[in-house]
Amino acid sequence: MASNHNGNGGRRQQQQQGQYDNVPPTQYLGSNTYSQQQQGQAENDPYGESAYDDYDRPESFDVSYYTRDGDYADNLYMSSAPAHGDHGDGPSLLSPDGPMPQGPMMGDLPPRKRRHGKNRDSDVESVSDSAYSVRSSLVRTPASHGSNDIDIFGAYRANTANGMSAEDGRYASYAPSTESLIHMIENKKTYRPTGSVTSFSRSASWVSNGNGGFIDFQNTDTFLANDAPYPAWSDPNQIPLSKEEIEDVFRDLTAKLGFQQDNMRNMYDAMMTMLDSRASRMSPTMALLMLHADYIGGDHANYRRWYFSAQLDHDTPPMREQIDPKQQHELLEEEGDDLKKDTPTAFVEKWRAQMNAMSQYERARQIALWMLLWGEAGNLRYTPELLCFVFKVAEDYIKSPIAQQRVEPAPEGEYLCNIVCPLYNFLRDEGYEVVNGKFLKRERDHAKTIGYDDVNELFWTPEGLRLIRFDDKSLLMDVAPHERWSRLKDVSWIKSFRKTYKERRTMWHFMTNFSRIWVMHVTVYWYYIIYVANFIYDPFFELHDVQSTIGKGQGTIPDLPNQDAKRYTLMAAGGALAPLICLVGTLAEMTFVPANKHTQRALWLRVLLFLVILAADVAPTFWIWPNGNDPNFDMSKIDYNASYQAAAPSKLTTPNAKALSTWKAALAVAVVQFIYSVLFTIFLSLMPPTLMFKPRKKNRNSRGLINRTFAGNFPPLKIAARSISLSLWGAIFLCKYVESYFFLALSFKDPFRWLFQYRLDPTTCTEKFLNSNLCANQNYITLAFMLLLDLVLFFLDTYLWYVVWNTIFSVARSFYLGVSIWTPWRNVFSRLPKRIYAKILATADMEVKYKPKVLCSQIWNAVVISMYREHLLSVDHVQKLLYQQVTSDEDGKRTLKPPTFFVSQDDSAFDQEFYPTHSEAERRISFFAQSLSSVLPEPVPVENMPTFTVFTPHYSEKILMSLREIIRESDQYTRVTVLEYLKALHSDEWDNFVKDTKILAEENSSNFGQASAYGQAFAQDADKAEAKVKTDDLPFYTIGFKSAAPEFTLRTRIWASLRSQTLYRTISGFMNYAKAIKLLYRVENPEMVHLFGGNGSERLEQELERMARRKFKFVVAMQRFLKFNKDEREACDFLLRTYPDLQISYLEEVPAADEGGLPRIYSCLIDGHSEVGADGRRKPYYRIQLPGNPILGDGKSDNQNHSIIFTRGEYLQLIDANQDNYLEECIKIRNILGEFEEYNPPTVSPYSPAAEPQPTPVAIVGAREFIFSENVGILGDVAAGKEATFGTLTQRIMAEIGARLHYGHPDFVNFVFMTTRGGISKAQKGLHLNEDIYAGMNSFTRGGRIKHTEYFQCGKGRDLGFCSTLNFITKIGTGMGEQMLSREYYWLGTQLPLDRFLTFYYAHPGFHINNIMIMSSVQLFMICIMFIGAMNITVDICQGDVDMTNPNYAKNLSPKGCFLIKPIGDWIKRTTLAILLVLLIAFLPLFLQMLTEQGFARAISRLGKQFLSLSPLYEVQVTQVYFNSLMTNMAYGGARYIGTGRGFATSRLSFSTLFSRFSDSSIYFGIRLMMMLTFFSAAYWKWPVLYFWISIAAMLITPFLYNPHQFVMTDFILDYRDWLRWLGAGNSSSNTNSWISHCRLTRIRITGYKRKRLGERTPTTGFISRAHKANIFFTEIMLPLVMALIMLVSYMFMHSKQNATDAAKNGGQVNSALIRVLIISVAPVVVNFGVTIAFFFVSFSLGPCCAMCLPQFGKVIAGIVHTIAVVIYLGVFFLLWILEDWNITPTIMGIICQVFVERAIFAILQHLLLSREFGEDETNVAWWTGRWYGKGMGGWAFTLTMREWLCKVIECSVFAADVLTGHLILFFLSVFTLIPWIDKWHSAMLFWLRPSRQIRPPIYSLKQRKQRRRSAILYGMLFLLMFVIFLGIIIAPQMLKPNIALPSTLLQYLNGRF
Repeated sequence: MASNHNGNGGRRQQQQQGQYDNVPPTQYLGSNTYSQQQQGQAENDPYGESAYDDYDRPESFDVSYYTRDGDYADNLYMSSAPAHGDHGDGPSLLSPDGPMPQGPMMGDLPPRKRRHGKNRDSDVESVSDSAYSVRSSLVRTPASHGSNDIDIFGAYRANTANGMSAEDGRYASYAPSTESLIHMIENKKTYRPTGSVTSFSRSASWVSNGNGGFIDFQNTDTFLANDAPYPAWSDPNQIPLSKEEIEDVFRDLTAKLGFQQDNMRNMYDAMMTMLDSRASRMSPTMALLMLHADYIGGDHANYRRWYFSAQLDHDTPPMREQIDPKQQHELLEEEGDDLKKDTPTAFVEKWRAQMNAMSQYERARQIALWMLLWGEAGNLRYTPELLCFVFKVAEDYIKSPIAQQRVEPAPEGEYLCNIVCPLYNFLRDEGYEVVNGKFLKRERDHAKTIGYDDVNELFWTPEGLRLIRFDDKSLLMDVAPHERWSRLKDVSWIKSFRKTYKERRTMWHFMTNFSRIWVMHVTVYWYYIIYVANFIYDPFFELHDVQSTIGKGQGTIPDLPNQDAKRYTLMAAGGALAPLICLVGTLAEMTFVPANKHTQRALWLRVLLFLVILAADVAPTFWIWPNGNDPNFDMSKIDYNASYQAAAPSKLTTPNAKALSTWKAALAVAVVQFIYSVLFTIFLSLMPPTLMFKPRKKNRNSRGLINRTFAGNFPPLKIAARSISLSLWGAIFLCKYVESYFFLALSFKDPFRWLFQYRLDPTTCTEKFLNSNLCANQNYITLAFMLLLDLVLFFLDTYLWYVVWNTIFSVARSFYLGVSIWTPWRNVFSRLPKRIYAKILATADMEVKYKPKVLCSQIWNAVVISMYREHLLSVDHVQKLLYQQVTSDEDGKRTLKPPTFFVSQDDSAFDQEFYPTHSEAERRISFFAQSLSSVLPEPVPVENMPTFTVFTPHYSEKILMSLREIIRESDQYTRVTVLEYLKALHSDEWDNFVKDTKILAEENSSNFGQASAYGQAFAQDADKAEAKVKTDDLPFYTIGFKSAAPEFTLRTRIWASLRSQTLYRTISGFMNYAKAIKLLYRVENPEMVHLFGGNGSERLEQELERMARRKFKFVVAMQRFLKFNKDEREACDFLLRTYPDLQISYLEEVPAADEGGLPRIYSCLIDGHSEVGADGRRKPYYRIQLPGNPILGDGKSDNQNHSIIFTRGEYLQLIDANQDNYLEECIKIRNILGEFEEYNPPTVSPYSPAAEPQPTPVAIVGAREFIFSENVGILGDVAAGKEATFGTLTQRIMAEIGARLHYGHPDFVNFVFMTTRGGISKAQKGLHLNEDIYAGMNSFTRGGRIKHTEYFQCGKGRDLGFCSTLNFITKIGTGMGEQMLSREYYWLGTQLPLDRFLTFYYAHPGFHINNIMIMSSVQLFMICIMFIGAMNITVDICQGDVDMTNPNYAKNLSPKGCFLIKPIGDWIKRTTLAILLVLLIAFLPLFLQMLTEQGFARAISRLGKQFLSLSPLYEVQVTQVYFNSLMTNMAYGGARYIGTGRGFATSRLSFSTLFSRFSDSSIYFGIRLMMMLTFFSAAYWKWPVLYFWISIAAMLITPFLYNPHQFVMTDFILDYRDWLRWLGAGNSSSNTNSWISHCRLTRIRITGYKRKRLGERTPTTGFISRAHKANIFFTEIMLPLVMALIMLVSYMFMHSKQNATDAAKNGGQVNSALIRVLIISVAPVVVNFGVTIAFFFVSFSLGPCCAMCLPQFGKVIAGIVHTIAVVIYLGVFFLLWILEDWNITPTIMGIICQVFVERAIFAILQHLLLSREFGEDETNVAWWTGRWYGKGMGGWAFTLTMREWLCKVIECSVFAADVLTGHLILFFLSVFTLIPWIDKWHSAMLFWLRPSRQIRPPIYSLKQRKQRRRSAILYGMLFLLMFVIFLGIIIAPQMLKPNIALPSTLLQYLNGRF
């Protein structure tokens, strides 16, 4: 037995043995080291087995929670139960071998023991309220203890009497004890590295106890010695039903309906836990009533709402069973009932009367029935109304005489097999099909897949229920209610279900769901632009200026015609856009909703209304326009085509009376028309579309577009919140409309005017096929694109003002809430002790007389010591922060001295360091103090708080880092180990860790009589001593340990894991809840501490442990648990040994008994106390069979769903596997649970007529997140900043105005509310990729309130590398694409009132649509400036400096007929500024968030570091990836979960990897825009476009700019080598890391895979279905064609004037620029056709022979062909350059046309002609090698040859483009490699590490260095050669301009003169 010595050398005795005693830790941790000191489990031995049982954070203020011996276990009712209940051994349908085996320790439910009479006896009465069942009345008696009676260090002090030391921490026994810390503090000693510190012994932790956290149903004696498992449900004089009576209910239901035994036991425990939780703060009777009200009968119970919606109260009388719901009204009239009685009010009264008349037994039975049905429903839990229907059917059956008289129990599993499995099979078969014996996803999109929501909506209405039919077409609802249960198994579900909403993959959803957004922008923009552009209808608009001298003297305005009639009617006609938009949205809506007469009636009524409004808007214009001229003036001589009028019109003395009256009437009608237009625009903006023709009848009617009971029951806003919402949007649109008018509309007047009025002489330009029609109208084409861009900016302007005002309102609210540092009156630190007492402790219920300072000191000391235990604070810091007991000078008594910290923080006179500057400790303490200055709900005593569960899904996230992972580089491209990187990031924490480790090591050596290094050093001279110490300390500071013993290596592993994104960090953090509960329970009940023997007593620890386990659970859903590898299994086993109360749910797959059958899947639950079988596996407590594989969706939601049945309590906290929590946050748990507003139960029954209406339930309570990865470089900080702004600043105001949804972590959810409404996520594959947000929308549409708290935060890790962050963004973007299709967006977008709709829109889809518009605006801007550049070099430009402010400037323009480009140039400047502001405004929220919470200096510092790290370039890339992922998903679908990886991004990625990853998403798009920008810069340079040079360059270089060590010269050159190899790989044999593989993957997105053949290897990418042509027609076919046409128009216009000149020289023969550029574009493709087919015959004939002597034959052939393709494109470029007479500007335009024309051609070929790809790369290898045999192609061989020929032609062009693009990027990046010390500066930019902490270069062997140097020299010369050739190609012809004469025939053909 190992031992450990304290400071006096005493030996402590072992106190307990665990189930893993005598097992060396190496067995579980994979170490080969084992020594005698690891044997046994000595509690006080830091090297013993307790280390593995006690690996947790500090136990708040009590760390000694020992064995569970004597703790409660419910064996009282379970020990003598028969094997299968009192109903006998019924058969089982779940296993061919009979009944399922039971899990260990669970057995069956206890035997029934009934009570009789009011004071019925039961076994519970034999259990008195012993010392283990503490009541408030006992512990809250007044006491008169002073501060000197309280040990402020509590159980941190060792109890030497019994040998136990009460402390715990994340490092378990592998850390110095807190007792040593206390000893140092009390004796005023600081750390001394000489080993003279007191003992660091440890005792067993509360997590190392032996008994399980579940009810032990076998050991009755143990239970009798303790307390009941549900203490609040134990008093026989108060409980309405005993536990055995509730057990009887479960037994009876199980026997009658055939539930599984484990499901029965699991749900029994769940229900009793729920009742115990509620009964702890209300009477047991009220607890049962409220639980029944929440589940079944309350005002907000989902079942009651469903019962009302489905009108099942009409289903009860037998006479109505055969009546169709359509005939119900007639039936009511025949019976004499008044139709008015069928109203919600009448139903509520009748329902309440029924509920109130129920007995308590019936209520318990209904709750139990619901829970049993839900607990075994599997994937049907996503369909809550289906479960409501099943519950109703089961309830009817249970109450029927047939069920009451039944004797034989139903077979176990009957419910699963007969009810659940058929429905599950239907849902599974909708999404999957069997191919070659395996389930593969069907190739059908969501619109053709009946999903969970479609199934669920069938049960919403009586009409839907009557669709449930059997195979013979008879209806289930025609069967008698009590017979339906037995007939459910015969239902033909495939004939019953149908689509209720078609999620078509189209962008028409934007028009349907967000039509009001379009109305509010497009229509208002029309009003603005028509009002501003008065030159359209008023030729004398300039004469209205008083400065004009035309026809008058300066300063006077002549009489001018009144054109108001035309102005108003033209503006009013634009008002028709509003009904037109709504009309288009409604027509699109018809394709989404089901086509029944009720929905179609409402839609066609809407169409009719919009047509009427549209006609009324437009019709008057046709009469007003010809009659709108003022008859008082002579307008006959006006030249409307002139750019300005030289004279004012003459006024008539006697105007025509008739014309005058007609004009006045037209003016009046125009005014009325305009008012009408504005009013209906406002109406269509305010009115939700689906509410226009909503039925107004008071009686129930479920017909209509949307069932508002489940899809439109939005929680109401309070008056104050609604006022804030209206004020917010009023401010936004007021500023937006004012600013947009001046900045976008009015400023656009001059360019609009000149483009509109400019006339190019048709005789001076021509094109062969278009004559002068194109060039004469080029100004209008340019104007159209500029107007479109201006409209897009009008949309973007709104989002800009939304960000600004949302931030302002949120910051203002932060002042109100008290979470801003700019509230000095709060004095957050000086008032902190009082606030701890008032807000954290349940002082309202405390009657003790301890001074608040005494109680607060225990809380504060616990928080400080927890930080010390996490190595955040040193001993010196702790001394300054702790409360300490000192001797009073006055009376000599011990008194409590508070730390000076509280006053020093608010007093600048103090200059003392309490924690490292800008450290984690500072942040945590500051937030804790700041958070308590806000308003917190009042806590309830611990024994009264509700039970809750932390719920975490886990798939493959890292559990615990291994030693290999932290001390070795992950790959050859990594220049730093994880440990070295973490040491650099957390240097202070590493120093503290090393100091503790050295103390531990010295104690270890002293235990064995070894002299320490320091003791030996003192025997030598001082210099040698110091050198010896430094040498001995080197291993500690390097790797954290000197000895390889597991206790030391494990400490280093844990230190690294706690600073990485691991599951261990998550679990250890959230286990602080248990510590917090114990701490609060101890502090608030000092009498209890004395009653149980004081700190350290075993009875006290058992009581604290009992309370913690009663109130808190932790469930991890480990989907892959049984498929873990060795390291994962060891880490998981370590977790269970460290935290035995941790519960793990997992899936167990049992192979089918019959060959070809499906395996049986079980959902299982274990914890650290589970019995270990002979095979080493823990036996589950519950093992519940599922209907099939539950993972039908994307994984996470299904993983949560199968595990949620094992959670307990009233609330869940949903946590990801990379989060963290802290003790100081956990002690606020009672406050945040109080946000659910259920602490004050009603005083009367909710069913009583005197009951008040129940408030709207709180469904979700959100909390802040701190991104603890923010210090990991620029990308980590940017990701953290985005999370902070959205997760805090945005959600703060969203929650207040009722628009916050659910975003997963770390939200708390109302268990009953969420599970009765479909669960905590949705799970249809693809559609519900972002599963969390659907739960929020589901709750919101069903009436649940969603709140957000500012005073509570959890830690969260984010992606850290460039690729991983953009993978996450891609996942979010594709998920948003799926959300756009969803019915939830349809419900919210078409029903919400305007202000709430706007908040929802701009916080969710609007953000992504804004990204689309940003990138669209950039592309439109490039098109506009391309046209402007073409005009600048084509038409005559006005000379001289024109003063645009002079109204008479038009008279002085020269030459005559010139084009005034100055206003166009000014417009370019303003537009550039607008786009720049839209991109930069993203930084405003982060700045203000930092400003309000951390101060001006920190805000400027953080923003400055981001800008210096070039984060704006990163933001451009992010915006493009959002845009690309959303648009790609809308076209192709295929949204899937992307594992982003959250490790440290220290590895250098190759150029080829980054190029292939981002080529489609940004590089190709960027290079196209760069070409257009290059053309404009050559044609018409304006300095503002420099911003676009930077932004577009960001799309090209950002992936490489954020690549670690990108600019190291040697690695850069070797990267070039690898890229060249990547380009040529994969052509002789299949290679996934090759250019051809990347090319195929890009093409597969379009073509899809062929269905898998038998025996074929599955592709690594998974099978992708073919894109539907209707989905991709617009974005992937039409858009490239339109873009090509636009480029051709610009090119033709540029040559139109030259064509006219050449025509005069050529005798009238007109050249065709169109023919020229088309030939230039198509020629390379045609040549590639010939080259590829020629080399095909070469490879076909020579390949099989040459392959034997030349293995790389295919690679050589492919390289030749691809090289020829590159040469061809270079030749075509020079040909075009020669044709343009060496003029670079039109040459660039021609190349642009070539690129876009070929892109359009290839889009058509790929989308329309290419068939599917094979899963493997057979055809490509066969093409180049000639080996077509043995590929299994069969009859496909010929067609595949033709298909591959087409692919090779396309690949040749793509290869040439990639080679040229890649070289351009490399040439640009190579410039940076020449900068001295570039790698250090670059690393400092990425990692934010000072040069002194730079990452070291890798260490290579001599051979490796020689090889690298040789390769670098060789390929460096090649790179330099290519660079010289590139410069020569560009510069030489431009300088020399050789005169090369092309053949005349060739010139004639190229110029189109055939």
